[in-house]
Amino acid sequence: GFSLDDVRASDVTLKIEGEDGYVLDGHSSMREISRDPTDLVTQAMSEHHYPDGFVLFLGTLFAPTKDRDEPGRGFTHKMGDVVTISNPKLGALVNRVTTSRDAPAWTLGIGGLMANLARRNLLDA
Repeated sequence: GFSLDDVRASDVTLKIEGEDGYVLDGHSSMREISRDPTDLVTQAMSEHHYPDGFVLFLGTLFAPTKDRDEPGRGFTHKMGDVVTISNPKLGALVNRVTTSRDAPAWTLGIGGLMANLARRNLLDA
């Protein structure tokens, strides 16, 4: 399984691969965040109402410092960049950078996901 202690001890890696050959690698340790995940969840749940639940993103990966195009100009994403965020226990989230207008419409929310999992008997009662 994957417990809250696993969250606290997690290392997350980030890789950005550009169509122009640019590659950026970095990592972040959850051991270094300033507040415990349970405290952050408590704050998020307080008086707010989330009928479909919520996702809490923890920690800050890192600030990219590797210049992209010109020395001293810093980093920026470009169309077509492949961004991979991964953890050995959870797997990888991989996305290609595009505009909101050009991205496929997002039609499946958390409620739809849970209904899909329930239809396939993938949830424990």
